[in-house]
Amino acid sequence: MSFHPRHALAAVCLLTMSLPTFAAVLQGSSFGATAEAGGVKAGGWYQSHASASSGSQSDDTEAYAWGDSESFSVHAYAWTSENPDLPAYCTVYTCSWQTYATVSVWDTVTITPTAGSTESLAYNFSIDGYKKRGPWAYGDGASASASYYFGTSSDGWYAPTRRYLSNGKIEVAGTAQARNGQPITLYVFGELSVSARSGGMADYSHTMSFHWDLPQGWTYTSSSGHFSPVAAPVPEPTSMALMAGGLFGLTALHRRRRNAGR
Repeated sequence: MSFHPRHALAAVCLLTMSLPTFAAVLQGSSFGATAEAGGVKAGGWYQSHASASSGSQSDDTEAYAWGDSESFSVHAYAWTSENPDLPAYCTVYTCSWQTYATVSVWDTVTITPTAGSTESLAYNFSIDGYKKRGPWAYGDGASASASYYFGTSSDGWYAPTRRYLSNGKIEVAGTAQARNGQPITLYVFGELSVSARSGGMADYSHTMSFHWDLPQGWTYTSSSGHFSPVAAPVPEPTSMALMAGGLFGLTALHRRRRNAGR
C-alpha cells in the first residue's frame, strides 16, 4: 500500500469518526426531514425531503441517505472497501475505516372519515435491505436499525418503536379506529440508521416506506402538503427518482475516483 499525506489524515479521521447519533424529530416542527451521511447533513424543520452523500478521499468509504414526505419513505446506505488504501503505518488488522448514514421523515396528518363511520384504517411499515460483515472487522462490521411511529399522540414521535434489522424484508402493521366519523390527527415518523466498517456494508437503499389502505370516502390533509402513501409496497415516482439519482451519483463518483487513481 502506498503512503500519501492525505491518506494519513483520512486514516486519523476514520479512526476517530463517531458512529451516528440517531436522527429524531426536531422540536417545534409539524413536519420535516433530515439526512446525514458520513458527517454531511441536510434537511431540517419544515422540509419535505432531504438527501446527503459522502465519500472518503481515499475511496475507502461511501455513504448516502435520503427521504421524502410524498411516498413517506427513507433510504440509507453505508459501504466500506475490502481493499482499503491505508497509510504505510496501518494494516487492515490495526486500523479501522468506517462510515454511516441516517435519515428521518415525520409529518402530521389529519384524517376525516365518512360521516358516522366506525371503520378502521389499516397501515404498515415495510423495510427491505441487507448488511454484510466486513472481513477485517471485529464483530459484525455492519449495523442497521429502524424506528417508526404512527398514532394519535405527538409524544410518540419522541419515543418511537425501534428495531434492529437483519437481512431481508420485514413488515410492521397496525390500525387506526374511526369514532363516529370524527377527524383523527395522526403523527407519523420513520427513520433508518446504518453503519459499516472494515470492509462491511449495510444497504437499506431499497426502502423503508409507509403504506395504508384508506377506506372509501375518507379524506386527509397533512402539514407538509406532500404526504401521499401508497396502498401497496411500490415506490412512488418521487421516491424512485430520488433513489435513481442517488444511485447514479454514487456510481459516477465511484468511477471518477477509480479513474483518477489510475
